Amino acid sequence: MTAFNIEALSEVIAACEATAVEASDAFSRAFDQKIQLTLGEGSPLSVDADLSDWNVAGLAIVLNVESEAALILISENSGVLPDWYTAPDPTGESKLATLGQELGMTLLPEEFMAMEFQVQAVEDLAKACENGNPGDSPAKLSLQLEIDGTAHEALMVWPLTSPASVFQAEAASSTEAANKVDAAPSAPAAALPPSASQPNAPSMASSPRIASYTELPSFGRSLLQIEVPIRVILAAKKMKVNDIVNIGVGTIIQFDKSCEDTLDVEIGRQKIAEGEAVKIGDKFGVRVTSITMPEERYIALKARKRVR
Repeated sequence: MTAFNIEALSEVIAACEATAVEASDAFSRAFDQKIQLTLGEGSPLSVDADLSDWNVAGLAIVLNVESEAALILISENSGVLPDWYTAPDPTGESKLATLGQELGMTLLPEEFMAMEFQVQAVEDLAKACENGNPGDSPAKLSLQLEIDGTAHEALMVWPLTSPASVFQAEAASSTEAANKVDAAPSAPAAALPPSASQPNAPSMASSPRIASYTELPSFGRSLLQIEVPIRVILAAKKMKVNDIVNIGVGTIIQFDKSCEDTLDVEIGRQKIAEGEAVKIGDKFGVRVTSITMPEERYIALKARKRVR
C-alpha cells in the first residue's frame, strides 16, 4: 500500500484532476463567489523554506486520514475568503463544515479519503502547520483558486502526525483571553441570590467544547468506531405478490416519486435526513438538505391505587 507522504503525490494529483469541477463547486458554495480550481506544482515539503511565506492569518482545513491528516492553507491576503470566516454565524459554520467534508471526498484518493475534518480560522498558517508536526517525507501541492481569471494560491501539505494540535495556538489564545476577562475588575454586583454566595453552589459554567476526536474519552472513541448501515432510499412502493412473481429481465417498475424529489436517508430503518443526489467524480453521493427530528413518543402512566 502506498504510504501517505510524498509517495502518494501522483495519486493525490490524479484525484484532484478527476474531481476539480466538484471541488471548484465546493469552494464556490462556501465562499459565495465563482471559483475555479486548477493544480500547481507538487513536490517534497521543506518546512522552513516552503512555509516562510505563510506566517499570515487565514483558514486552515484539516482532513483527517486515520491517525494522520492533510492540511489545506488559504491565506487571508488571497482575497478568496469571505469577511465572515473568522467569526461565522450558524450558516457560515455549516458552509465551512460542508466544505471540509466535500474536500475530504474530492481532493484525496479513495484509499486516503478523509472521514473527519476541522475547518477554522488561525492567526498564523505556518505555525498551525508546524503544530501539526509534518511527518516523514512530507509533500506539498499548490492549489490555484481562480476568481475572474486571477489565480490565488492555496497550499495542501501532508502528512501531519499530530492533527489535533493544529489549532493549539488558537485554543491557547482563547483561554488566555478568557482568563483576562475573568481577572478584570468588575463593578459591585447588586443583590445576589442566596445560592450565589454559597461556596459549594454548583457551577453554572458550561463544560468545555470538545474540538477534536482525540479529546474524547476512550469509551467515547470506541463507541464512534461502531459501524452502522446507512441507506439512501430512491423510491419505494407496495406490489401484489402476483406482480412480483412476474418480474423478469427488462421489466420496468414505475414509482409515484418524481426524479427531482428529495431522497430519504435511513439508519436502522429510521429516517434521519433528506437529501439530493450529487456526483462526486465517478461516484454517487447525497448532499443532506434537512435533518429529520426523531419521532416523539408519549407513554401514559397509570396512576397507582392508594392502599389503605
